[in-house]
Amino acid sequence: MGTPREKSAAQRGATKKKGKIYLTRELVEEYKAGKRELSLDLGRSVTKVTNELDAVPLEEVKGDFVYAWDGKELWKVAVFDNGLYRLRMMKGKPILEIDGLRMHLIKDFDDVLDYSKLVVRGLGVKEGDSVLDTCMGLGYTAIEASKKAGKTGKVVTVELSPAVIAMAKWNPWSRELFDGGIEVIGERSCYDYVREAKDGQFDRIIHDPPRFSKAGELYSRTFYTELFRICGKGGKLFHYVGSLGEKRRDVMGEASKRLEECGWKVVKKNKRLQGIFAVKS
Repeated sequence: MGTPREKSAAQRGATKKKGKIYLTRELVEEYKAGKRELSLDLGRSVTKVTNELDAVPLEEVKGDFVYAWDGKELWKVAVFDNGLYRLRMMKGKPILEIDGLRMHLIKDFDDVLDYSKLVVRGLGVKEGDSVLDTCMGLGYTAIEASKKAGKTGKVVTVELSPAVIAMAKWNPWSRELFDGGIEVIGERSCYDYVREAKDGQFDRIIHDPPRFSKAGELYSRTFYTELFRICGKGGKLFHYVGSLGEKRRDVMGEASKRLEECGWKVVKKNKRLQGIFAVKS
């Protein structure tokens, strides 16, 4: 077999219904050292490995990529689509990395999922709530919100990038995005989706956009006003702004000022979560 190839964006989801084994260099090293109680789904479960890896060209599992094996073919779980999108294991769980930049806040957190749990807890998402997650990514925050909103609630998550959607479909930890409990709006701008949403449609809004230089419109007064419009009275917003550029300017302060100019009442600036909690009073 040749070098494992990177899946193209056009092939996204093509193998998602087939049984796959996920491999990392660390797992292969443990297997070669004699360990047999291993996780073949990136840490979601542990199984006793017997002959599952016999046909896998283990010598081709290199570096810090995540690989997948479907019984016939080994590939890097990566997509090149105007940049390299890939899964990478951090602290025992997959994160999304784009051109080497981590798309998850993991500093000062013991677990990759802790950020999402704290955001959802901070918003007070409860049974029956209608929640909008503007920028899906791997969907960890949408999944956590769905757990709290329950069967009587509704979670909508929007993702523009087909490459990101591909990574989510291949990620075992994103499985709940696609089991019918969450409405995924794929390959559409959240800017356009929000403009067409109904007044007061959502009780809680999670806005975790790309950095300002990549999507400045998602930090604009126009967009903040639209978020205010589609949020019900007493509804809450969490807006991740990040820490990039904070040494040169007060990014969080500037975003807070724009939010308040659009009607939001900023109730907390959370440095650990690098974001702003606001309410529509």
